[in-house]
Amino acid sequence: MATGRALIFSYSDCAHYHAGITQEPVGSTEAAQLLRNPEGKVAKFPSLFRAQQALKDLGYTRGWLVMQSPYDEMIGSEPAQKTELALPFDTDD
Repeated sequence: MATGRALIFSYSDCAHYHAGITQEPVGSTEAAQLLRNPEGKVAKFPSLFRAQQALKDLGYTRGWLVMQSPYDEMIGSEPAQKTELALPFDTDD
């Protein structure tokens, strides 16, 4: 069984997702280790499904979708809190 917490990052107006692992509790993602491609660059996934598949291949059965938006900062407000949604992975495929 995989250890740590699986994360999938979604950014406003972005056409891809990132996936990573952290030992931090829910609500903290600053120390997440992002998955990398064979060239050592941060892996970009074209869909939520593909990001889930990558984490499932590592042994995770659930994760958290972390949604981030820069809009509050753009208008001079404090940064918005990151939203995390528990995300069970489908184990039938």
